Amino acid sequence: MQGQGNMRIVELLRFLYQQTDENHPVTVSDMISYLNEKRIQAVRQTIYADIDILTDAGFDIVVVKSTQNQYFMGNRLFEYPELKMLTDAVASSKIISRRKSEALIRKLCHLTSTYQASQLEKLASLSSRVKPDNEKVYYIIDTIYAAVLDHRQIRFQYYEYTQSKEKVLKHDGYCYLLDPYALEWKNDHYYLIGYSHKHQRMAHFRVDRLANIELLESRFFPSEEFDTAAYTNKIVDMFAVASSIRVDLLCSNELMRVMIDDYGEDIPVQPCDEDHFLTTIEVNPSSTFYGWVFQFMGKIKILSPQKCVDEMRRAAELFV
Repeated sequence: MQGQGNMRIVELLRFLYQQTDENHPVTVSDMISYLNEKRIQAVRQTIYADIDILTDAGFDIVVVKSTQNQYFMGNRLFEYPELKMLTDAVASSKIISRRKSEALIRKLCHLTSTYQASQLEKLASLSSRVKPDNEKVYYIIDTIYAAVLDHRQIRFQYYEYTQSKEKVLKHDGYCYLLDPYALEWKNDHYYLIGYSHKHQRMAHFRVDRLANIELLESRFFPSEEFDTAAYTNKIVDMFAVASSIRVDLLCSNELMRVMIDDYGEDIPVQPCDEDHFLTTIEVNPSSTFYGWVFQFMGKIKILSPQKCVDEMRRAAELFV
């Protein structure tokens, strides 16, 4: 009898969690019918007692008072808007494969009612999403995090694509040795940041293009002076490999939000006139940087250094 009582509470909690929300409350009769289908005996008094036990245990079971009270599961681990943001992030991620995205979304949907889960799956449609086919990304990320936390070196190969879209390993399969510092999310991709022994400096690599990653026993001592956030913010193009430089910009006032979004609230700014402000950013002056400037159609002007001014002028001529 005690065993059936325990099972009754478990099944009642399952029913409330999966089958109810604020738009789909149930009555005590509904709960009894559900339990009877599971071959578990229940009467109104036991349901009331079980709900009290669950409430005392911290579960937010909301009762709507009426001639026939109705009940639904209130606060959950994740609220519906939070799950919507998480499923959107998974669905739009360019690093998570279609198969893994579908599996993750199904898991997230188990955290709400079946009704809201159905809505989430419809809203997070993957039909038109650009998704990678690298199914090993999960394990690569896990290896990198282990290396970062334990200050262990890693070795890996890196691939690119040919004109026929075939994957080929760079530099004839060269194995990079890296002291991994961090994983950073930038431009819809994960990047591995660390000290590259090939380049003899800090470098970054697209995680979804790593291959044959190996966690080594050898350890390293990370530099306490290295600032991951600062390194990431100064790189407009995460594929750039050149050294960063300081660039002075004249910006239209309406782009203040853009500059803060891209470079943070600590970016140095000063008014220039009623319509413009001046700022200085540190970037790797790659083609992507000039393309980023060009997209604002003259609302950002490079003031110095002169080599960047000249390069921007040449880049602009290509679009004319």
